Amino acid sequence: MQKPIMLGAVAYDPKVIPIWDIIRDDFNKNGVRLDYILFSNYEAQIEYLLSGKIDVAWNTNVAWVRSYELSGGKTKALVMRDTDIDFQSVFITKANSGIKSIKDLNGRKFALGSADSAQAAILPLKYIEDALGKNNDVNIIRFDSDLGKHGDTGRSEFDILDALLSNKIDAGSIGISSWIRMLEEGMFPSGEVESFYVSEGYCHCNFTVMQSLDENIQKAFTQMLLSQDPNEPIIKKMMQLEGLNKWVETGTKELKGYEVLAQAMKEQNLMKNNW
Repeated sequence: MQKPIMLGAVAYDPKVIPIWDIIRDDFNKNGVRLDYILFSNYEAQIEYLLSGKIDVAWNTNVAWVRSYELSGGKTKALVMRDTDIDFQSVFITKANSGIKSIKDLNGRKFALGSADSAQAAILPLKYIEDALGKNNDVNIIRFDSDLGKHGDTGRSEFDILDALLSNKIDAGSIGISSWIRMLEEGMFPSGEVESFYVSEGYCHCNFTVMQSLDENIQKAFTQMLLSQDPNEPIIKKMMQLEGLNKWVETGTKELKGYEVLAQAMKEQNLMKNNW
């Protein structure tokens, strides 16, 4: 019997089980054997990918950059969600705070999310230091929760909103998806909180493999994902749970979306895997 493609993903929420069950069953139904392993953190998943214990890793952007750097550029990104392209970080504050730009943050309390979150901590810190210099007067407050999950749970971003609403901080950084959810679900009185900075777009998650993985396996995996019909009820359910409208093959343009994060991780000494 042909060995199944072994995929790794991080269990950041109970919903990941039906997501990967649906993907596994769809692959198997269409003649491509697939199974998955769930990890409690991305650092373990990176080690399993680099050591050949799994074939494919569903990586955050931080996990992708780290895998690429630690492998000496021997990893390859195959596919991502359409929502992983042009992801953004958003800086929020109370409308009456007087903060209108990053330059207004000197002398103020600014919150970062989980230290391993690209959208809520790593890139926002770089944006501040690029604008104000490393020796700035911003009072950085960190909300480190669910470390190892690279911000997947979003808990730290909602902790930032709570701290802002209770006047414990003056401003903070969150991901665009969390900001949209906060607005759509009315998590604060209308007009009380506003955004004063939105970053340029960057890339988020992707399916990562080692370049040495059999090209037939890479091709079969990619084609199976790209062939999934978002109008098919069970596939639609999976895509809604996973937050995408369609899968997108990763090309040169998309890979450039990781360059700023790679630079930030090097500047902040975050390349070591620590597992």
